[in-house]
Amino acid sequence: MSSVSTTAPSFAHRFLAVADWLEAEGASRYAERIRSILADSGALTTYTAAFCGLFSAGKSSLVGALAGTRLKTGANPTTADVEAVEMEVQGGTLRLLDTPGIDSTDDRHREATMNALYQADLVAVVTDYQHVEADANLELLQMFAESDKPLLFIVHQVDKHLEAELPFDAFAESVRELAADYGVESSRVFFTSVRPSAHSQLDELRALLVASAEAALGMDGEPMIRRLVEVAREGVTACCESEWARRAKAVEDAGGRAPQSLDEAREWLWDAKRRAEAIAAEEAERRQAQNALVEALRDGWLRAVDLAQIAPYETAEKGRRYIDSLRDDFKVGMFRSAKKTEAEREARLAAFVADLKEKVENFLVRPLSSEMAQQVRELGLQAGAEERFIERCQGLGVSVDASYVQACVKPGSLVAAEYGHQFVRDVQDRVRREMRAQVQEIAEELAAAVEERLQMEERARAPERDATERWCQVLRSYVEFGERYESALAAVTQGEVPRGA
Repeated sequence: MSSVSTTAPSFAHRFLAVADWLEAEGASRYAERIRSILADSGALTTYTAAFCGLFSAGKSSLVGALAGTRLKTGANPTTADVEAVEMEVQGGTLRLLDTPGIDSTDDRHREATMNALYQADLVAVVTDYQHVEADANLELLQMFAESDKPLLFIVHQVDKHLEAELPFDAFAESVRELAADYGVESSRVFFTSVRPSAHSQLDELRALLVASAEAALGMDGEPMIRRLVEVAREGVTACCESEWARRAKAVEDAGGRAPQSLDEAREWLWDAKRRAEAIAAEEAERRQAQNALVEALRDGWLRAVDLAQIAPYETAEKGRRYIDSLRDDFKVGMFRSAKKTEAEREARLAAFVADLKEKVENFLVRPLSSEMAQQVRELGLQAGAEERFIERCQGLGVSVDASYVQACVKPGSLVAAEYGHQFVRDVQDRVRREMRAQVQEIAEELAAAVEERLQMEERARAPERDATERWCQVLRSYVEFGERYESALAAVTQGEVPRGA
């Protein structure tokens, strides 16, 4: 590892740990760039401007003219050397870098250019007069427009301009409009020539470079810190690039397109979570509503059983008269004939049974059965289930006969004067218990049928629910990784190793 300049501020020194982290993460190229900047004894007092562009754009002659010297040039892009000239300015040195042509097919040339650009505090994209709109130049503008580096756009060799073909002012305006599309202000667009030309702004360009260098060098090592931060951030991006692309592809596969930004992914995730929650809430609400409905039906049916007037006064009176006939002192006729007495008992029993049976049928079984059947129809069960439950409802009933009533008699209580009233209540309670048991059984089976329908509906929605959950998962994965990426960028910007690394 190269040693760090003893003049480097403590903040810059912290980037050694960042470099070690980048190397451990597989971004050794960026680790070496950080170490190279820190090892440069002149880094604190040097402001670097890198000139890049196509081969034969005239970069070498331009750099030489700006520095007042002559750089070597060639007839073809074979050299991978980066020429550098330095100019003394107030507070330090202005270094001008002449990089190989970006249209070279030699990978060494491209690497040399990129290695020069990471050291630059300012980038100047140079195009010759006749190739202003070359795709490679526009790609360079696009690339640096997205970075934080100050950017210049220089049209060189304007001595080739022929006023008769096009007024120079019109040409210059079109160039400035083109540059503006890439975020380059008109004050940072220059027209230059090393040969005599009324349109050359060579002196103005030199003045801007000197002023930029002096302003930056007066900021206590700010140029070097900016370069360290930029390289560290690029290293973080390189470390995350493949995983970032993988997660973006997963989002695209699941949703048809990838998000354009982390904020957009956050919005998608928020929407997806709301949708997943809405589906779950809809299912829960429907389940709760259906269960509550069945419970309400059951309670209503049971209440109808309890409130049915199956033994009004006339009926109850017949029951009490029957109980009176069972007492030992009950006799009928002048001679109190046993035969007549027994006949009277049977007549009273028959009268009570007939009246009770009619009341149970007319005021309990029939109206309750009809109400239950109608409410079952309104539930919207499947045809087979609905038909089965309606038959169950229509089959409700209690077989009230003489033996049914006699089974309620408590012989030991006949001596009590008020037992007749209790007996009628006992008969009613038996009828109600049996009806409640039938209603409860139907209600339980109905609850099971509703549950089965709910499960079937939930299974039908499973594809939508599962797709929404998968969409949430891939978006959550993308966002979580993006937030770790943002956190890592923020850490290295402060000269810190990303947390958890």
